[in-house]
Amino acid sequence: MNEQSKPPRDATPAGAEASHDATARARQLLNAIRRSDLSAPVHAIIGVSKRLLEDSTAQKIPGFPADIERIHRAACDMLEFLDEILRPERPPQDGSDDGLEIMRSRVKHDVLNKLNPIINYSEMWLEDQKSLIEEFAPDLQVIYESGKRCLVLIDSIWRFAKPEDSEAARAQLDEMLPQLMDLIPPDQGHQERICGRVLVADDNEFNRDILRRHLEAQGHTVLLAADGRQTLDIIGAEPVDVVLLDVLMPHVNGFEILVALKRNPDRRDLPVIMISAIEDIDIIARSIELGADDYLTKPFNSTVLQARITACLEKRRLREQEQIYLAQIQQERQRADDLLHVILPASIVADLKQTGTTTSRRYDHIGILFADITDFTPYCERHPPAQVVDTLQCLVEKWEEFAVKYQVQKIKTIGDAFMAACGLFEPVENPVLACIQCGQQMIEATLALGVGWNLRVGIDYGSAIGGVLGRRQYLFDLWGDTVNTASRMESRGVEGAVVVSEDAWRQVDTLFTATPHVRRIKGKGWMRLYRISGPIEPETQL
Repeated sequence: MNEQSKPPRDATPAGAEASHDATARARQLLNAIRRSDLSAPVHAIIGVSKRLLEDSTAQKIPGFPADIERIHRAACDMLEFLDEILRPERPPQDGSDDGLEIMRSRVKHDVLNKLNPIINYSEMWLEDQKSLIEEFAPDLQVIYESGKRCLVLIDSIWRFAKPEDSEAARAQLDEMLPQLMDLIPPDQGHQERICGRVLVADDNEFNRDILRRHLEAQGHTVLLAADGRQTLDIIGAEPVDVVLLDVLMPHVNGFEILVALKRNPDRRDLPVIMISAIEDIDIIARSIELGADDYLTKPFNSTVLQARITACLEKRRLREQEQIYLAQIQQERQRADDLLHVILPASIVADLKQTGTTTSRRYDHIGILFADITDFTPYCERHPPAQVVDTLQCLVEKWEEFAVKYQVQKIKTIGDAFMAACGLFEPVENPVLACIQCGQQMIEATLALGVGWNLRVGIDYGSAIGGVLGRRQYLFDLWGDTVNTASRMESRGVEGAVVVSEDAWRQVDTLFTATPHVRRIKGKGWMRLYRISGPIEPETQL
């Protein structure tokens, strides 16, 4: 058989049967919509008339209570009638396309008989006895308008139920069917089921067995508990995805179990479906208030139960996925925070995290250190870039270790130069001493590399302004005369030695011997420099 001679897919018996089933379900949905539309104003009539019957003032109006009772009874009868003829599961009675033939024989006549007392009595009181019921006129107006609304809806349905309008009825159904069929869920047999570990907690052995069989048939792993204590023991000892919990159980009841679960941070997200023979609305509301995800009454519908369990499993899966994402976000935040602390001092990071900005401030009584490698440029010209960077990286890491050791804060590297300060964020007894000790170990480490490099170190003591400039690629920096002088001490210093300014020398003149030099300093004129030459004092002097 060639492609052109093959029957269309929808024409196969299975396809035709599926299409017929879907159409039948769509018709049922259409009936449900009509029932809902008609029931809404009827419920309004019932509610208002009941309120009037309970009002002591309304009861004192002659003849009024009797007519309201007639209205209330007619509305209740009408609601029961609509539930019977338009319930969603009712199949078409005569094989017509839309099931509206039911209306032709009895609906309009019966419904109008029930509507007449509602409309007529309310209209009579509103027109003839308005002075007597002035206080209740708004309520009667609601009853009257709701009755009229029912009449309009009945006429709308009846219009498409008459034989001469059967084509219009078919056209309406054809127009609505695609929308209704979109509401019908696909066959569950073709979908991947979500299965999990379900704990059934019920003191009735028969109920446990029935639930176990239903759940195992749906692919779930089932755990059983016969009382409240056993329920809590299983939850504490084994992984559980959903709990089906009875309200009344020995030792610990369902409410107490709910409270215990919601108070436990590790269990509060465990989905719980209450399943009980108790249909009291207060019990149901209390269950939801205590944290139950749902409430089903016995006897239960297995399809609805499966849908509720699937919904709970999906929510649990989403919660677990959310926790994974939150953990990843927290990990990334911690990584970013760690990186920020590597780049900036802790106090500056705190300002940025709290306000998004930093406040510049003046730092007094601090030591400023500058260090610069000698013979670095010739080395770069003779060696490949990777080797230059690797060697410099190794050396700077050593310098950073010494800075931490002596409580010296690294500020930045500029090419092959290194800038640091002491006494910025934490008090140090003698910042200049710390800078000298750090600088001398930096010189020793530079010479120990054995690549021909040496180091000049310059130090000054005084005040500086510190802060962060710009909004991108943050860098904490220092400005001021002390910074400039320390830089000049380094550039006019001696390789392999620490040179300090006169202000810095006054802080350590009892701790070291030094050779003074007079140099012309750019922007400062002639200045006295001191080349440290004496022994390093013990670290305990810090």
